Amino acid sequence: MNKTSVFWFAAALLHLGSAQAEDAFKSLRMEDSDEIGVTISSYSYNEPSVSVTITATNFGLVYAKTKTIGGNEFILSEIQYVNGSDNYSGSGTATVPKYYYDFKVGYGQSFSIDDYVLAPYIGVGYRYLDENGSGLTSTSAILYERQSTYVYIPVGVKRRDKLANGARLETTIEYDWLLYGTQMSGLSAANNYGYSYYPDVTNKQNSGYGLRLSAMYKDSQNWSYGPYWNYWSISDSNTATILYKKSSTYYSATLYEPANTTIEYGFKVMYKF
Repeated sequence: MNKTSVFWFAAALLHLGSAQAEDAFKSLRMEDSDEIGVTISSYSYNEPSVSVTITATNFGLVYAKTKTIGGNEFILSEIQYVNGSDNYSGSGTATVPKYYYDFKVGYGQSFSIDDYVLAPYIGVGYRYLDENGSGLTSTSAILYERQSTYVYIPVGVKRRDKLANGARLETTIEYDWLLYGTQMSGLSAANNYGYSYYPDVTNKQNSGYGLRLSAMYKDSQNWSYGPYWNYWSISDSNTATILYKKSSTYYSATLYEPANTTIEYGFKVMYKF
């Protein structure tokens, strides 16, 4: 084989390797998809400064959509609805119905890194939680409705690896920066128990963050499943001063929402259609 033949043979091998790498990248990068699924999770909320804990087993529904633009760029969106009965422990104990939904949309891009793909993204998200307490706890403390909202910026990255038999592994790490939060406490419920003029109170929560981790095994038949872990850490809210009346006497109180953490870990099953 002369030098010219060796050159063209080497060039052909390089082209073949490059084509194979490009094919591998295309098979792993983010693609158009619609997915629907279910979740089951363990939920724990804590306010350490006032010794309040809330635990629950949650069940949820998830819809996720990815739309590619320009080949490697993509838009992702996801909405999750979660429902569970909270076991409250603080000023006595009680069982309280609760639900929340979480929606986010983001923009990202797929990058080929050796034999896997990294897909970083950034977007905006909204989380709303309603805990509809009423009545009294085991120690006759008054229960009331709580409505919590977070507006946040999700910044994350997905890693996608190719496995045997056409399967893939997608791991996700996400940091959620809290932009703005509110906590509405339906304290007017106290007016049914001997108080007067007790108002509902809304506190602002503007400092906090969240973390999310997940690992999803995606088989070749449109199913995916795996564990996930969500975490929120929220600082003390601002204060609000209220005036209320009991037994013909007026009182004032300064209220705030204590610093709190939420940990939720569970298992998710999704179907691509």
